[in-house]
Amino acid sequence: MKKKVIILLKCLFMFGSCLQLVSQNIDIGSAAVDIKGYDVKSKKYIKLSQYKNKKNVLLNFTATYCSPCWKTYPHMDKLQQKYPSDLKVISIHGDETKDLWYKIAKRLKVNFKSATIWKVEDKEKIKKIYKIKQYPTFFIINKEGIIIDKWVGNRKKYMDYSVKYLIEP
Repeated sequence: MKKKVIILLKCLFMFGSCLQLVSQNIDIGSAAVDIKGYDVKSKKYIKLSQYKNKKNVLLNFTATYCSPCWKTYPHMDKLQQKYPSDLKVISIHGDETKDLWYKIAKRLKVNFKSATIWKVEDKEKIKKIYKIKQYPTFFIINKEGIIIDKWVGNRKKYMDYSVKYLIEP
């Protein structure tokens, strides 16, 4: 009897853990789940939550092998420079090929001025929560920490419109 109770408790615990992960899936209208990672530009750990009530965030999930992703970097830099007091651009790398990324960036003359994060705590869990299935995937998060827009792909005009609408309503 004692073994059955222990097995039942373990099953309930595992079920509860699964429900917690599923309930954290987010979309437009949801509060952004915090992300912590090492920003190679500032050379320190940053958290998504540190911008809450301070700046809007353009959050980008990218990968080294993603050709359309490479075309978005200069555009994100322009937005970061255009709205320095209202917007923080953060790019999360889904892969771990940092050396290759820097070689390609040098060849393409990409000077990424925005936050670029490789070391993300619980990276695979974060990708599941944010439902990352393709790169690039973008999220617009307002100052209150709510996701107000999401899209997949290199859509520069849409990115401009979405950011401008948020900052210059």
